[in-house]
Amino acid sequence: MSARSQNTQALVLSSGKWTPHDLRRTAATLMGELGIAPHIIEKCLNHKEENKIKRTYQLQRQEAEQREAFILLGERLSLFANTEANNVISFGRHAA
Repeated sequence: MSARSQNTQALVLSSGKWTPHDLRRTAATLMGELGIAPHIIEKCLNHKEENKIKRTYQLQRQEAEQREAFILLGERLSLFANTEANNVISFGRHAA
């Protein structure tokens, strides 16, 4: 725990305190709204597969799909960051 920030107010915003879990939940929601498959979102979140059979036999990492999911998420977050005057943003899937 020695590597933790000493700034205990770092996650306090005007709308209240938030946690890193809030960011994970928001990222998962945005990925879903962008049309990313739920199983890829789960891989991106590094969630453990609940089904023991799948967990044992399906060991593929789907790195290309995860990379694409994070690229789409990054593009969407950049759009949010660069959109100051307009507060309405479409969540349609990014056209490649």
